[in-house]
Amino acid sequence: MQRIIVEVGSKNTNIDICYGEETKHILSLPIEFEEHYKKEGKLSKEDIETLIKRVNILNVVYYDIHIYGTGIFRKLKEEERKNFINEFKEKTGRDFKILSEEEESKLHEKGAGYLANKEN
Repeated sequence: MQRIIVEVGSKNTNIDICYGEETKHILSLPIEFEEHYKKEGKLSKEDIETLIKRVNILNVVYYDIHIYGTGIFRKLKEEERKNFINEFKEKTGRDFKILSEEEESKLHEKGAGYLANKEN
């Protein structure tokens, strides 16, 4: 079974496809969430819309999609985090999980397949 893993970082969004233990990188999309957050004091509406559009493109082709936020998303205030997650779910139909530092470390150490199989 194939799964799509979308890792949304502070500077880049990486999209991988997993077939069991095998992982293939599909795309890196630069979205400067952290830089724009520093300038605006909040998540950039443009950055959010770019991410949502990309996920909705994936929604047309793939069924099993998992989206994970790292770095900048752990720094959000509780209300901003909830608002973002709710908007994301409303506009994509997908959950957005924010990884702990430990989970992010395992993702980078073991690859996207680790997360795909962990939730199986």
